[in-house]
Amino acid sequence: MKWLKHLKRIFIVLLVIVGFLAALEFSPWALSYSKTNAWINETSKPWIIPHGGAKALYPENTIYAFNQTAMYDAFEVDLTLTKDNVLISHHDLDLRHDLLLDEVNDGLVIRKLTYEDIVDLIVDNDYPYVRQFVDVDGNTPYATTTDTAILNQMLPMKLEDLFQAYPDRRYILEIKDVRTDDEDTFNLAANQLLSLIEQYDMADKVMVSSFSDEVIEHFLDISEHKIHASTATNETLKMVLLSAFNLDFFYKPTYAALAIPIDSGLSDSQGDLIGRLPSLISSRIAHQVDGQWRTNLAQASLVKDAHRHNMSVIFWTVNSEEDMLKLIELGVDGIITDRPDLLFQLYETLGIA
Repeated sequence: MKWLKHLKRIFIVLLVIVGFLAALEFSPWALSYSKTNAWINETSKPWIIPHGGAKALYPENTIYAFNQTAMYDAFEVDLTLTKDNVLISHHDLDLRHDLLLDEVNDGLVIRKLTYEDIVDLIVDNDYPYVRQFVDVDGNTPYATTTDTAILNQMLPMKLEDLFQAYPDRRYILEIKDVRTDDEDTFNLAANQLLSLIEQYDMADKVMVSSFSDEVIEHFLDISEHKIHASTATNETLKMVLLSAFNLDFFYKPTYAALAIPIDSGLSDSQGDLIGRLPSLISSRIAHQVDGQWRTNLAQASLVKDAHRHNMSVIFWTVNSEEDMLKLIELGVDGIITDRPDLLFQLYETLGIA
């Protein structure tokens, strides 16, 4: 009956391992983000963070949009670098969206245009995107306006001007520039961003973000980790998986915030992989909607795990009242949304405005 003794020993070892992992999961202690984290929200309501100046309400990333949403808790700004090394609020690396064009050429690439070139192109073509902008009520409020006070604001905003206008606001600043065949543009953009942060003493008010782990790691290196940053794609995935497997105790954070999509589709290969996991784990990562695997990361366990690492939790891009309410209940720190008005109305309804 030696095999029974071996089986018993194996069972005891497995039991000890499971117990050890369970103890780690329920432990309030873990390796923490080492800096004092100004992005931990101590209130009962997540910060309202308009996405690119509230894209559903105003023409995105324009001076006008930021001025109209300055009453909320933080700005979320997409940044691209011009030919004359000016960081401007702009989502794309070219002007196709602004001019409503389908094809790109060198004459539309932001890195190959000065800021004044960009202004001239938008103005000379009579603000094509702004003219056709449709608001949440289905109206085109700027289609025929001749009000120069409004039109002069329907342009990308220089980050420096935004810092000067709103020095006391929080900022989530997303570097859009990437490595190209011509140059490591993100390197130049990161250096310029660090220079502006230092010049205007904004270190405690900004958080730098990017979808690219390479970009964020570079920024942390050149800033000597003195500026807060949020997780990019791979780092977010690492934390999500460790949390799902109850192994996040071993995660060593170098980021101030976990940046999480509220709803994002997965590729077929990613979906196949998720589908092979035990349902207890896969349900904490994704779920199937109409046969497609989509992220399902609004989980109390993930929020708790991030918080015990002294990491803020910020979800994007959240536009439904149902999702907003769930995130409020989970105690997340910030909500990036195209509809800050809707989120504020929800706070009023809940009596926490």
